[in-house]
Amino acid sequence: MSDSETAPAETAHERTALAGDVRFSVVTAGPDGLELVVAFGPRDYAVRLTPAEAGELGLALLATASVAADAAQDVPAGTRVENCFFPVLGWTAGEVAPGVPALAFRLAESTEIAFQFDRDAARACGRDLARSGRVPLRERLRRAFRRPVRPADPHGA
Repeated sequence: MSDSETAPAETAHERTALAGDVRFSVVTAGPDGLELVVAFGPRDYAVRLTPAEAGELGLALLATASVAADAAQDVPAGTRVENCFFPVLGWTAGEVAPGVPALAFRLAESTEIAFQFDRDAARACGRDLARSGRVPLRERLRRAFRRPVRPADPHGA
């Protein structure tokens, strides 16, 4: 009797899982850990992570998704992406509750990440962003005083 004769027939749900129906979730696992749960069809596979490992994995996944979604970047298959400057495709600023400012960024296709601030941190962040978007005084002065250089007139005119 061959393995195919003794193995139970695949259900439609299992075939769908094999075709790419993968689901992810994260659950807490006490004060010092969490579990990343990867589900294929009816089975769940849990991987225990420390908070630091989860942060590293999350950052790597966001960076890789962002790089892969950017058609302007020619990144060869097999390139390891651990972090990057995320291209901000859009943003929304507002409050999640009265007095609780928040800023959400759209990084790639439908990938969004949101940050919650206290009022002082939100003001400081806004000031820093505004400051970084301005041209430094030294460069503005250089542009203002830069005049086109005219070649000397050989005829003394």
